[in-house]
Amino acid sequence: MVVEQKVELRHLTARVTAAESRVEEQNVELRHLTSRVEELMMENTAIEARMTTAESLVEELQRENNAQATELAVTQQRLTISENQVEELEKRQEGQRAAVQELQNNNTVKKVAFSASILTSGEGNTEHTDPRHLIFRNVITNIGNHYNPNTGYFSAPVRGVYYFRFTGHVAHSESSMRLDLIKNGNLVVRAADRHTTSEDAEDNASNGAVLQLEAGDVVSVQLGGYVWDDQYHRTTFSGFQLFPL
Repeated sequence: MVVEQKVELRHLTARVTAAESRVEEQNVELRHLTSRVEELMMENTAIEARMTTAESLVEELQRENNAQATELAVTQQRLTISENQVEELEKRQEGQRAAVQELQNNNTVKKVAFSASILTSGEGNTEHTDPRHLIFRNVITNIGNHYNPNTGYFSAPVRGVYYFRFTGHVAHSESSMRLDLIKNGNLVVRAADRHTTSEDAEDNASNGAVLQLEAGDVVSVQLGGYVWDDQYHRTTFSGFQLFPL
């Protein structure tokens, strides 16, 4: 029995030793796990710190972004105001240019006056058996160049009120003289005289009118019969602008 007990004791001792070895191994493993847990906790703490730093950085970036967005909005608003001011200045400048141009145009348009006679040289009667417009080729004055000595027409440069006068002289003629002031092909006023006689060898007739014209209207003098002109420029056609409308 003692031998059996000794054998059993050895078995128990071996088992206890094995158990203790296993416990020691488990303790070692536990220490490794504890160390690993501590490392993981430290890593987690570092990660949390990094996340906190990242979150702080994100918040800082968001604040900077918001500040930049606000600054951009203010800049855009200032740019819009500046563009509006520039546009307003351009409009004012354009208005000033237009006003200056209008003043210049008015200045130019106010300088409208002409006077012309029929013959540039020599003397004699001009005959139009069938009434048609006279061409006054000898230009005495033509400020603005709105009278055309090649056609005999005056063209109104702008809408306004104009004064026209015409004078005809007849001499040594067996035909009467009739002069008509014509606006756009229509009779306005007339001046006329009978044919000359031995007792009345020369005659004059004249007339005039104030006309309201639109830009582009034309005015001329039409002759029926005979009219005389010489170096004294007895037969004339004159006009000038009184004021624009």
